[in-house]
Amino acid sequence: MKKTSRSLGCLALFALPFAGAGLFVMFLAAKMLWGWYEASTWVETPARIISTNLGVNSDSDGTTFKAVASYEYTWDGRTHVGRRVSLSPGADNIGSFHQDRQAELARYRGSGELFRCFVDPDEPSRSILYREMRLGLFSFMMLFGGLFAGVGFGLMTVGFWGKRRVQEKEQLESRHPEAPWRWKPEWADGRIIASGRAGFAMPGIMALFWNLVSLPLLFVLPKEILEKGNRAALLGFIFPLVGLGLLVWAGRAFLRWKKYGDSVFEMSSLPGVVGGKLEGRILTSVDIETVSGFELTLNCVHRVTKGSGDSRSTTESIRWQQQQHLERELLDYDPTRSSIPVLFAIPYDTQPTEERSDDDEILWRLEVEAETAGIDYAAKFQIPVFKTVDSQADFELEDSPQTSYLSTQDPITLLASEGIRKEFLPAGGYAVLFPAARHKGVALGVTAFFALWTAITVFLLASEAPRLFPIVFGLFDLLLLWAVLDLWLDKRRIEVRPDRLILSGGILGTGKTHEIPRAQIATIRPIRGMQAGNKLYYRIQVSTQDGKKHLAASKLGGLTLARQVVEEMQGEGA
Repeated sequence: MKKTSRSLGCLALFALPFAGAGLFVMFLAAKMLWGWYEASTWVETPARIISTNLGVNSDSDGTTFKAVASYEYTWDGRTHVGRRVSLSPGADNIGSFHQDRQAELARYRGSGELFRCFVDPDEPSRSILYREMRLGLFSFMMLFGGLFAGVGFGLMTVGFWGKRRVQEKEQLESRHPEAPWRWKPEWADGRIIASGRAGFAMPGIMALFWNLVSLPLLFVLPKEILEKGNRAALLGFIFPLVGLGLLVWAGRAFLRWKKYGDSVFEMSSLPGVVGGKLEGRILTSVDIETVSGFELTLNCVHRVTKGSGDSRSTTESIRWQQQQHLERELLDYDPTRSSIPVLFAIPYDTQPTEERSDDDEILWRLEVEAETAGIDYAAKFQIPVFKTVDSQADFELEDSPQTSYLSTQDPITLLASEGIRKEFLPAGGYAVLFPAARHKGVALGVTAFFALWTAITVFLLASEAPRLFPIVFGLFDLLLLWAVLDLWLDKRRIEVRPDRLILSGGILGTGKTHEIPRAQIATIRPIRGMQAGNKLYYRIQVSTQDGKKHLAASKLGGLTLARQVVEEMQGEGA
């Protein structure tokens, strides 16, 4: 179903309550933090507990509690009655704080034994019984409020900005009913801009949002650790550290834009053709001096958005990917800019650009990267790719114009680029070896995420969060642990002999060995494996005549490499 300007306007109105609720909860959290700061200097004073009660409220969302009490204390000869129990702004069910405090106060009620309160010396009528900061409740309120506010303001931005965009699109649709590649203003003239400004806007917003949420913890955590000896509170520093990482990410994106500006992809023909080609050139704003050329990647991406409200999430899976490495550009003589040639063959069985619904679409993305001195160059272009009258099921690309720019690698060098070795065996044949930890960058990233997720799980266990939270987080943590072990420790071996294949390997090289006679092999083919960021990795699957499937290799970076491994396996072992 297509978006309409009216529905987007309603979306902006719908988002108002989310933004308002989020800001209100964040205000309450900030008020609690300010109350803790004020009460930290108040004077401890004896108090007599007059009454105490545990307020209980049950509804469809669960049961909440609030400790209620009144107490009497004397300051400068005057008697005051206080009713403020804690910093908590209302009832909640985060841990058992209210139940424990009510039980403690009940022991002092009517016993004649004095309790204590904390009194504001500048305004003695202000007092409190418990002034400790509840980190679990505060973190929950800030995350909940920040999430709702972020969703609300995000939807409002989408609504107001999207309304204008949809109106432009509707006008283009009426002008070009048979040419959907002209329905987006940025595609209409075949000049697609990759704005570096947009590239750092999102990281900047995320960094600002996260740090606004987590920064108050820097005022709370030191007191919890140094004065109360709460070592579990050390885990709370994870949140500011993540905020620092986001700031670094946003800063690098900003510096990249300042260094390279915007890039433009000029298409030779509009659109890119399924069962045809994508051709054009990428023009940069400055001359790019690369260390080893340009890396081009063309992706077909399936983007799906699921859920609603605060549980809404978007995932992208790569349906098809092709990579090229260009050793040089078109304008080596131009000191003011670079021109990068683009020429890809697009298979006939790939999916064209399609907006199936607001939450389900197929899009095509052209990416270019280059290693340079300092911050590397990178740009992304969302491009139109459709089936047209020029689409051919048997299309073959005449790539001679691109050949002089492409780098070529012999099979051994191609395998060695990912740490894969080929060794000849004394008894004949050869072995293809896949050592452990071949993708250290991916492994380090997953390991860092695993460490962060583990720290959050431990923090939830040590805090007042409901038990369900650490259980769910812990189960996901086990999956991450397996991924970490697989990336660091999985190693495999393929022996290629004239009469058979021998497959072995697994974690630390353990695992069952399979000897497969060549006469029993039905197919050897690369299949999609994991996706790390924007890179698609492949597995090699051997299918036998009896229908069994065996994994020969995994985590092969790119289809070209995967096809080379298949070619090695199809050899006769010579």
